[in-house]
Amino acid sequence: MASQRLLILQPHNWVLRRDHGMMLYYSREYEEAVQELSICMAFAPEEEAEVLEAFVEKLHLLRIESSWKNQGCSGRLTVT
Repeated sequence: MASQRLLILQPHNWVLRRDHGMMLYYSREYEEAVQELSICMAFAPEEEAEVLEAFVEKLHLLRIESSWKNQGCSGRLTVT
């Protein structure tokens, strides 16, 4: 909650956004982490944005996988 308040005060601070996005990732809130880190990439220096881009792509895949697990998909294809 404190990091969210800091972001309200400094919305263009890419370091705060990166740290908040990583905190969301560690708490397994993948959808929110993807959103926050995507915003961070818009403000970050080019070198940092390139590093974050690969990580955000992996996070996006984790988000999709976790949504499948939440829906009860077993990962097997069934034919009826």
